[in-house]
Amino acid sequence: MIGTVFRIDSSLREGVVWRTLNRLAVAGRPEPLERHHERAGALYDIDDPGAREVAFARLAQMEFVALDLLAPLEEALAERPALATRFGAVLVGEALGRAQEGVTCDGERNLLGFRVLPSRFDDGAALHGWCRHALGHAEDTLDPTFDFVPGWDAVPGAGGVAGRLHALWDVSVDGRAHSAGNPVPGADPRRHEAAIAAMLPPAHAPAATAVVERLWSGPRPTFRRLFDWAEHVERLADAVGYRIEVEAGSPLPPGRCPLCTFPSEDLRVPGREPAARVAAEYPDWRPAQGLCGRCTDRYLLAISAGGRA
Repeated sequence: MIGTVFRIDSSLREGVVWRTLNRLAVAGRPEPLERHHERAGALYDIDDPGAREVAFARLAQMEFVALDLLAPLEEALAERPALATRFGAVLVGEALGRAQEGVTCDGERNLLGFRVLPSRFDDGAALHGWCRHALGHAEDTLDPTFDFVPGWDAVPGAGGVAGRLHALWDVSVDGRAHSAGNPVPGADPRRHEAAIAAMLPPAHAPAATAVVERLWSGPRPTFRRLFDWAEHVERLADAVGYRIEVEAGSPLPPGRCPLCTFPSEDLRVPGREPAARVAAEYPDWRPAQGLCGRCTDRYLLAISAGGRA
């Protein structure tokens, strides 16, 4: 039994209790819901609004504990003693959508925080697996050797790179959980391959198998290495022995243009002549990195004018 204190947001707690009681009633166990109605009915006789609100909060807390709804979170945290002993309190709040779900760490205030959808409490085993995965990310961020950069995903234009980085990081987290004997339910290398393949130009999707194998079974990359791979997928392919060669005009995954560094949704491989011009000015650039539409137009205009871009 861990000594960490869990603090559940009151609205989440009440909502989850209500969902659970109704789900049990539909499944043929109406007694818990009937008892709830009896207890709640008595609370409406409390005249003072503040006292009545406190009483309802206490009822929700009592039923949350009685229904053992906290067990999946407690068990997942207990699997990671380094986290369980480091944080004195875990705050659990409601996420309004999957994009808001996740875990945050505040080492200075000794707090660990979850944001989770209420619907996850419908399946304790699935919630346990979700927490197991989320805590793997949390443990990485606290490890100095991982070299995590706080706030990295708040940088304007990081959306495409963020999605690719999380896809890569997820493979590493799930692979290490599997090796430690605590596999994440539903986490499978083949499922990860589909996400990684979507990051690569279509003709190079087979490289996804090698990428997943390296991340699943190999040493954990640093955060900065993962970010570099997410930003430059040709370097990711190089890391597993593949070289990305793409035809002129081929679309590339959204990301930052390697020249102007602005985020772009229309990265493409430039034609032979503009590619030669870019390579002459930027020796480290490769055609597989592509250019955004604006930079491509700039070089095409320079070529037509007979000057430099």
